Amino acid sequence: MNPPGSGWAHKLLRLATGWFAPTLLSFVLAHGTWAAPDAAPAKPALKLRSPDESIFSDLRPAAPDLGLAKTTESKADAEAAFIQALLLEDEGDNDGALAAYTKALELDPGADPDLAIRVASEYANRDEIPNGIDVLKDLVKARPNEVQGLLALSDLYLRRLKKPYLAVSYAEQALKIAPNQLNTYQTLFEIYLALKRKKDAEAVLLRAAKLNNDTPGFWLTLAGLGVRLYSNDKGVFQAPHPSIVQSCLDKASELAGKNADTYSKIGDVYTQIDQVPTAINFYVKALELSQGDQEIEYKLAQSFVKAGQRDEAINSLEDLIKSNPLRPEIYEFLARLYQTSKNFERALENYQQALLLAPDRPENYLHTAGMQLDLKKYDDAVATLTEARHRFRIPQITYSLAIALSTATRFADALPVYEAALQEARDSEQDILDAAFYFNYGVCAEQGGFIEKAAALLEKSIELDPSKAAQAYNYIGYMWVDRNMNLEDGGNMIRKALELEPNNAAYIDSLGWYYYHTGDYNKALTELLRAADTLKPEDPVVFEHVGDTFLALGKSGEAQVYWQKALKLDPNNQKLANKVEESKAKLTSNPSPVSSPLPQPKASPSAPQTAQ
Repeated sequence: MNPPGSGWAHKLLRLATGWFAPTLLSFVLAHGTWAAPDAAPAKPALKLRSPDESIFSDLRPAAPDLGLAKTTESKADAEAAFIQALLLEDEGDNDGALAAYTKALELDPGADPDLAIRVASEYANRDEIPNGIDVLKDLVKARPNEVQGLLALSDLYLRRLKKPYLAVSYAEQALKIAPNQLNTYQTLFEIYLALKRKKDAEAVLLRAAKLNNDTPGFWLTLAGLGVRLYSNDKGVFQAPHPSIVQSCLDKASELAGKNADTYSKIGDVYTQIDQVPTAINFYVKALELSQGDQEIEYKLAQSFVKAGQRDEAINSLEDLIKSNPLRPEIYEFLARLYQTSKNFERALENYQQALLLAPDRPENYLHTAGMQLDLKKYDDAVATLTEARHRFRIPQITYSLAIALSTATRFADALPVYEAALQEARDSEQDILDAAFYFNYGVCAEQGGFIEKAAALLEKSIELDPSKAAQAYNYIGYMWVDRNMNLEDGGNMIRKALELEPNNAAYIDSLGWYYYHTGDYNKALTELLRAADTLKPEDPVVFEHVGDTFLALGKSGEAQVYWQKALKLDPNNQKLANKVEESKAKLTSNPSPVSSPLPQPKASPSAPQTAQ
């Protein structure tokens, strides 16, 4: 065997000051002299053997009058196994070390509880749990009035084997032995909760709360257990049960002195039990004592938000940025607050700062681009997401870029990006291919002039979520009707949309437009006027449809009124302007109403809608 490494001296020191030191001299007397590795050996170097052999068996046997008693001899053999384990561990032979440690514990099971627990844990890590249980049971047997082995056994059964019913008796025994130790209460509490014995868990908590303890951490621990006990399956604290938690927090507060960390932790618990105004008071006190701890200030800002004090939260975060301008999560938090307060420019500034500080986070690109789209900075949004796509081949990024291009009316550019997002999602199995995805893709295809492709994509959207497909039904129907294509199918699609949302004014307009294209102008006018009266805000397309229908009925004056309403809402619409001018000219030259032929179909009236 190679000489021990640099850790040998350290481990020898452990040996000299630890478990086996009292009997080391007896061992040497019984087995002969022994020299440290750096001393000049009196004999050839010894070869270590397995723990079952005496590693000094080739030395001169002890004289009969120097023989050890059986118990002492067992301890000496245990020491030998322990020494060998240290050396094997130093050599990197973990399997051999574990076997030697186990042998040492078998020979003297109660000598070192920490070693027994360590060995049992190692067996558990190797999925050799029965061996670990045997080690701990030997420890409990050797030290029946101590709790280390009992608590370790309880933990092994509870967490490793997921069998709390086997753990409970050991934890109950530990509590009887050590009724003043917090860890015995914690362990039994955890087991009762796992067994869904909440009344028993509550009894343990109440019993622990009767102890005299002058450390705030003790009471904070009990308060945390109370929060767990009285929270529902979703982790929401149930308000009718705050008494024990409140009393524990009061005691922690009394003992906190000038410890900022304690006040901060008390604030955490008050936040958990939804007493946010009280939590704010403790965070403020903690902040004063800590002289501006950033984590506490961040918690304070979060509490302000929960309490509905958005302006206070913004001020707190702005102050925090002054002292620490390099934390991207603060800018993200602040941006969300500005966004909810409709201050979109400030929101964008903070999202961009977060992106600058953390360009490795894809969500920072998405937040920034989303805000740019809201502010109609379409080119900026496209640029942001193009850069993101160079950095991250993530379907969500590609999809977002396609939406940005569509919103910027760059449909020819958007279509291949939608297709790329589709393929990336299929390859990575990321779940973005929902009804909204196919709807948005279909709208882009329609706006780009690919009507058949658009219909197929919109039908896929309907297939994926038929109960929420009113928008897709209406879009297909209007797309066909507006182009004088598949009129009956288009009408049926519009009716299906109205079955799902019978009072939707946009869909009522589509139905009126269907009647217009099938020549039933009276029905068309009834539906279109109903849509115009109910649609808010007013829409120029609906007014134009009403005007066209009045013209088809030979009522040029009424037609001009509605076209002018439409033009006021859409002053850059040259086709509308031409209609108004032509109508005025005809009325001037011939004041009597004249019927006009059916107008030619127009392109779809609005930019693509983005389903959320």
